[in-house]
Amino acid sequence: MKTYRERLISGVRAPLMSLMVASAGTITGCASLDPAPDFQRAASLVGERSGAAVDWTAPWSDRFEGWDGSSPLDVDAAVAMALRNNREIRAEVERIAASRADLVQAGLLPNPVLSFTLRAPIDPSDGVWFVGAALVQQFTALWLRDGKISAADARLNETVLDVSDRALRLVAEVRATHARLSFGQRELAITHEAASLVHQSIEAMRRRVAGGESTALDVARLDQQRILFETEEADLIRSLAKERRRMLELIGFAAAEADWIAADVALARDLPADERAAIALALTQRLDVAASRALAEASAVDLTVEQRNRLKQFGVGIDFERDTDEDFTLGPVIETEIPIFDTNEAQIAKAGSLARSAFATSEAVTQRAVREVRSSYVDVVQAAQLAETLRSVAVPLAERVSDLAQRGVTAGSSDTTVLLEAQRELLAVRRTLVRREADATLAAIALEYSVGGRSSSPDPSGPQDDGGTPW
Repeated sequence: MKTYRERLISGVRAPLMSLMVASAGTITGCASLDPAPDFQRAASLVGERSGAAVDWTAPWSDRFEGWDGSSPLDVDAAVAMALRNNREIRAEVERIAASRADLVQAGLLPNPVLSFTLRAPIDPSDGVWFVGAALVQQFTALWLRDGKISAADARLNETVLDVSDRALRLVAEVRATHARLSFGQRELAITHEAASLVHQSIEAMRRRVAGGESTALDVARLDQQRILFETEEADLIRSLAKERRRMLELIGFAAAEADWIAADVALARDLPADERAAIALALTQRLDVAASRALAEASAVDLTVEQRNRLKQFGVGIDFERDTDEDFTLGPVIETEIPIFDTNEAQIAKAGSLARSAFATSEAVTQRAVREVRSSYVDVVQAAQLAETLRSVAVPLAERVSDLAQRGVTAGSSDTTVLLEAQRELLAVRRTLVRREADATLAAIALEYSVGGRSSSPDPSGPQDDGGTPW
């Protein structure tokens, strides 16, 4: 037969074990702290939209990969290096791990509180000392747990989408920088050729002056044009040098040598059929739009949690006491606050305001996305039309004038100054065409990002706009 003490210990142990089992059950039901699946989800989104393989579980590299640092830099190699080595995007990726930790934390019960009591008699002659212990577990979190987990899960989703969107912005910036380099190199080559032609024109004009066929004013005008071309050439060289250094920063090697050129960029791009199709893509693919909706959803759940949190403290536990006469007492403990002064109305009002603000922000992000895609589409169409006009009309016309001038020189009806002037005009038209082609390519890159990083048909599994209010 058990003694009184054994029965007492057994009586204390049973409810204590129940509390521990309940807490353990809550913990084991929580999500994992491992953010690798979330990293992979973000990497898959970016890889699908950009066409580049992404691995954010591996550290960034301390040397070039897929490029030797001196040969022409291909845009795909630049994008791949940027997604792996860009420090800003790697810092953003760590936010995913933090959000994953918040999700795990949201599913945990608060730790039980163990308190000890030692009471001495006021009158020492009484000789009665009391030793007590209490174990209390707060259970308020139990009826708030599901809501907190839902809100944390929505915020994790928002973080994954937001980081993926920032990565796609990085991809667009890398492609735009590469395009500026590629077209800038073409323009520099044409400008250098035009400057060389001016030098030849000056020499030819001086011979005409010596023969009495021209004046010093004609030479001065050409010399003025030479200075203009040389100034433009110097500006282009400086601009290209800065763009190369910007590219090195984007791909994670800001201190590397900048004595390289960018590979030629392709002009053809897969674009939406029309403006309405572009808007439809943006509404179904834009990751910042989807992220803002996830944040609105989290804020709506926060409101629900606050509405259920009027009773902030409710604990159940066991109290055990022993006096100097070996008398034991054991009984339940219930702790609860009395919501007299703070009924949580202020927090409910705050959560409601934040929820409405998040929803309005989500709508604003959607509005901005539509405006951006429409503006980008206008830029693409107009820049492409201007480039095509120059390519099909202006350049052939300038080539014809240059050809006629060449025939005139061959036939003796024109001198070389006329030919050189026609050739300079041809180079000027070609340089303008390069600039317009650059505008069209940059606009296409901006449009590609503004529709969600991909210009194909909408992804049926992607985020959808149900037009509803999240609360």
